[in-house]
Amino acid sequence: MNDVTKEEFGNNIRDLRKNKGFSIRQLALQSGVSNPFLSQVENAKRSIPKPSTLEKIAHGLRVDKSVIFKMAGIVDNIPNNISNELPIRSTPSTVSIPIYGRISAGYPEGAKEDIDGNVKIDDELIERYGKDNLIGLRVNGESMNKVVPNGAVAILAKVDTCEITNGDICGVIIDGDAATLKRVYQYPDRIRFEPDSWLKEEFKPFEYSKEDIDNGQPPVQIIGKLVHQQSSF
Repeated sequence: MNDVTKEEFGNNIRDLRKNKGFSIRQLALQSGVSNPFLSQVENAKRSIPKPSTLEKIAHGLRVDKSVIFKMAGIVDNIPNNISNELPIRSTPSTVSIPIYGRISAGYPEGAKEDIDGNVKIDDELIERYGKDNLIGLRVNGESMNKVVPNGAVAILAKVDTCEITNGDICGVIIDGDAATLKRVYQYPDRIRFEPDSWLKEEFKPFEYSKEDIDNGQPPVQIIGKLVHQQSSF
């Protein structure tokens, strides 16, 4: 372990958090630690956290834990066993797509009243999916706050451009209402939607039988798979 002071560590965590565009509250929700704890860490009023807590902070910041371990002076024998849900944000290109505050009854086509600004897209995403196959959706609510904070922009790849496997986070329209983000699990006889929130008592999984969906009771449309998220612009 290197000689890293708690002041240095706190400053580095604060800088990384701000570069990611997260507030203290957002990072706390995504990490599963408290606001006061993170504030004390950033302001050097608490010693450098133990490795298990550092892993939580890394998950909340959407970086590999080795990044945070190195900030803490832990550089040797770091197993790489954290699977990051989303790619680390790189410098965005000049290509932009509209951000929709609401997507309902299908893909957005000409619904200018629902456009909530624009978002720049990383070159890697453009190369992988193509600009016309990406959708920006403003997240409204806390049902997926372990992964995507309220107010962030979810970047979705349309379903015909990517493979969807059980557990993927997708934008879903149910019964013509506005799109919602949920983890999707498809089985031969049913489809299940699960939130991923720290507020477990407020958001519960739900599912429909395959027969009901085939009969449009209710109509269910998966519009895209979450491939990236951005929290500030």
